[in-house]
Amino acid sequence: MGKQLMATNPITNETSLKSKPKLRLALIGAWLAVALYTLTVYVLSVPVVFWMRASDPLTGVLNLTEIVFVSIDLGIDVFISLGFILTAIYLFTRRSDDWFVIFTSMFLITFAGRISNTVNAASAVPGYEILTGVVTALGDIGVVVFCMLFPDGKFNPRWVKFSIPILVIGMLGMYTLPSAPFYWQNLSQPVYFGVTLAWYLFGVFVFSYRYAQQKGILQKQQTRWVMIGLIGPLAWFILFYVLQGVINLTVDSSQINVWIYKFAAQVAGIFLFLMLPFSITISIARSKLFDIDLLINRSLVYTGLTIALGIVFAGILGSVSLLFRTINQGDQSTLAVAFSALAAGALFQPARRRLQRFVDHVFYHIKIDYQKTPVELRKTDDPLEDTTLSSYRGLKLIGRGGMADVYRAESPTNGRTVAIKVLPPSFAADEQFRKRFMREAETVAGLDHPNIVQILNYGEEAGTYYIVMEYLNGPDLRTLLKEQKRITLPTFVPILRDVASALDYAHSRGLVHRDIKPSNIMIDSSGQTPRAVLTDFGIAKIADAHTKITATGVLGTFDYIAPEQIQSSGEVDAQADQYALGVMTYQLLTGRLPFERPNTGALLLAHLTAPPPDIRESVPETPRHVAYAIQRAMAKDPKDRYASVGAFSQAIESGLAATI
Repeated sequence: MGKQLMATNPITNETSLKSKPKLRLALIGAWLAVALYTLTVYVLSVPVVFWMRASDPLTGVLNLTEIVFVSIDLGIDVFISLGFILTAIYLFTRRSDDWFVIFTSMFLITFAGRISNTVNAASAVPGYEILTGVVTALGDIGVVVFCMLFPDGKFNPRWVKFSIPILVIGMLGMYTLPSAPFYWQNLSQPVYFGVTLAWYLFGVFVFSYRYAQQKGILQKQQTRWVMIGLIGPLAWFILFYVLQGVINLTVDSSQINVWIYKFAAQVAGIFLFLMLPFSITISIARSKLFDIDLLINRSLVYTGLTIALGIVFAGILGSVSLLFRTINQGDQSTLAVAFSALAAGALFQPARRRLQRFVDHVFYHIKIDYQKTPVELRKTDDPLEDTTLSSYRGLKLIGRGGMADVYRAESPTNGRTVAIKVLPPSFAADEQFRKRFMREAETVAGLDHPNIVQILNYGEEAGTYYIVMEYLNGPDLRTLLKEQKRITLPTFVPILRDVASALDYAHSRGLVHRDIKPSNIMIDSSGQTPRAVLTDFGIAKIADAHTKITATGVLGTFDYIAPEQIQSSGEVDAQADQYALGVMTYQLLTGRLPFERPNTGALLLAHLTAPPPDIRESVPETPRHVAYAIQRAMAKDPKDRYASVGAFSQAIESGLAATI
């Protein structure tokens, strides 16, 4: 890792037009011409297509049923087109000083016409072939060239620019020369589909190559956003063109099956097509860039699910239709569709869960089945209030944690106040919980450090497992943070120094805490100087000790979990504690976590891929070297972090001292 801060929002001027006013004016004129032409074609196409599809081809009389179906079809088509056009206008008005944004805006407008059923249908009307063909050709040309240039406006690899003349001539010829044998409506569907798909895949190939060559994290994230957007239209074309060729739809007098198919294709198009303008807007605006991984993850799941269930639906529909025709010669297509849809719907949830686990494991190497991990462990056990446990008297419940209750009690030997951690009966019935609880006692009892909670006694009495510890009379850091909203850097430095000292001591003895968080650090003010004390070693891992306890799923808190802990929870080392401490440092100094996401899956992906934020965005007065130290402690690769927790603490302390 370099010595510079990991910037999260760098700015580039590679495609700026601020110093080229004449070129900017010319491009704005070109944008207006393209936008006006495309909108004119769209406006002219709507009434022609409506009348053509809603009227009887022989008598020309409008059919009420057809009017309803066509109106719905046109309404969805207009909605999708407006999504593209409004996005294009938004980008143009916000960034008309950038030639690549102007080009992208033009491409979105023409691509809206290219994917429009209305414009495509109008191309079959005599006299409209060339008018609509220009828009369709510009849309296909635009999407391929966009893939060649995004995000920096440069051709990479350079040789791809020589393919542009072939692309332009080929597309204009295929869409604007009705009398030619290579005119798109004169080609067979497999040939036409193959040609367009080949160009799309070529664009995706170049796009993927550019992504692999990029080194900047910002540009990589921008490219990933657009990549997921491009998958939407591509998935739609593949899914519905193939489905149309595979499924032999029964066409009765009302054409109900044709309309069901078209309606399903249009509804799917709302989501799959609008992914493109949405992702491009996010990418160019550079807002929420690093939420892309969740979108990619979920897109892989739901795209795969859609294709799988579509195949299941088609297979069941074909089988059931054949069965109904064998039993009853009448038309039972509607019943067959309903039965197939119910069968596919019943498979949705179990298939989604299995596919989610597969995507997480194969593509992201997430070894945690977080869909089954409970958010919290709820206990209904009655507290041991005002009782005696192993001669410790007057137990008073003072706290409840994830897997234990904590009581204040009086020592029978010297009358000192002690804290007793008790494993509730509901957990004590589980052998793994019992072993983990008693292992904590054995582990911490062997440690002797002023900043690690002292174990005085431990054991089991009448099925109750307990650990007797020194009583700490101060609050934990979670409580302190709630009271103060955020902790100042000078106040936090002594706390960090104590915690780092405790962790370095534990690490030197082969012990990894694995659950560093504010609630596990207490402030004890019983001495002359307050001290931070590290507690709760319940899920600590002894280095090189591969026990069944450490292999049973994830251990730790997701808000502070290190990337390597997500991908291999049984093989973490001291660097995982440093990562968690970096997260906690950011949280205490700002009052908020560095990675805040709406669900567990998004949070884990943020830990794996999102760069650590610069604390100065929330607390501008933070010294630069302190900001760098926090980011380095939260580096994704353990090798990029500090050699020890103590080194991280020293870097924070030095950064503060340099400003005093």
